[in-house]
Amino acid sequence: MLTIAIDSQIVSEVESTLFSLIQSGPTDAQIFLKNSGVNTMNYRLAYYSGTAWVDLGTAGSDYYNTLSPNEVKLVSVSSAYPKIQMVGNASGGAYLEFSVSRYYNRASGSAVPLLSL
Repeated sequence: MLTIAIDSQIVSEVESTLFSLIQSGPTDAQIFLKNSGVNTMNYRLAYYSGTAWVDLGTAGSDYYNTLSPNEVKLVSVSSAYPKIQMVGNASGGAYLEFSVSRYYNRASGSAVPLLSL
């Protein structure tokens, strides 16, 4: 089963969590990012190790970079950890549009894996 979530988030000047991915097993997702604002935004993806948030990549990688106004980027995330978050900020603020696509294994007749936390 393929699930696709499409949403948006205001990116403030103070670094904060923009969105999180939470599942019961390893994370394997495709994330489309679009900066629809007028200011360049900074972002980084991190996984929760069980005790702390750890960056997925180093500065300049797809996991830890900037997004210029009107720039669109595809980021593939594959992690052994079930909790992933994106944090970011933008001088003057920005507006992030994003979509997340993930495959799930679902047994015939079982529930659709959409959570409300």
